Amino acid sequence: MNDPLVSVIYPVFNDLPADIHQSLTSIIDQDYKNLEIIIIDDSTNPDSINAIDKFSYDRRVLILRENSTKGLAQALNNGIKIAKGKYIARADADDIQYKKRIRTQVEYMELHAEIGILGCNVNYIDSEGKFVKKRTFPEEHQHISKYLHLRNPICHSVVMIRKQVLDEIGAYDADFRRAEDYELWFRADKNNVLLFNLQEVLLDYKMASSVKRDDLNWKMNLILKKKYFSGKHFFESLMGIASVYMYLYTPKSIQSFIYNKLA
Repeated sequence: MNDPLVSVIYPVFNDLPADIHQSLTSIIDQDYKNLEIIIIDDSTNPDSINAIDKFSYDRRVLILRENSTKGLAQALNNGIKIAKGKYIARADADDIQYKKRIRTQVEYMELHAEIGILGCNVNYIDSEGKFVKKRTFPEEHQHISKYLHLRNPICHSVVMIRKQVLDEIGAYDADFRRAEDYELWFRADKNNVLLFNLQEVLLDYKMASSVKRDDLNWKMNLILKKKYFSGKHFFESLMGIASVYMYLYTPKSIQSFIYNKLA
């Protein structure tokens, strides 16, 4: 039986050429080969554009340039719209995918047809590529569903999603800028889509030297936590909302400390 096609959705917006080279190479060199790599490039920096174009030699690579200013969610939706794969695999321009990442996730999804969205654990690295810490996410759906109301329970840049799930519940909501992934997990959970995290590290996630999330991100988080407030997970819902309020009213210097410790 042939390996199912996987559509890797890879958005870029003026990322550093060195990061683009390293991250795209980690996708090209996957030991799972039945891929289409859809690059949604909204860059205006010639160096970023040139760094992407160097990978056009690979016939699996498709570059979309629509110069959209509608944000990440719309860019992702533009890629998903033309994706042909059974599975949608996310990847970002500053992270490094482990060589077996796609194969490991596909094999698990093929064996577990009930799982709709699959994540994994990640290693955080600094701007120089040095290990910072390991981030472990909740494994089973019941724990993810509960944890969802506290913090984002799935690393977006290494998630794999059944295309059928997005066809059924819809893709990213472009109204939730900075939190489009978090909104999708909430919506999937509400629609009884099973979420799961492999307890294996398959990605090096590059942390920013400062806080990656601005106030808009946290405000979107707050709106989501209120929208999907759960009586079943009342305590977690309450704590999740309270934690966002506390964070928003914390001085920026302390916010940076909290992010580096708890991200």
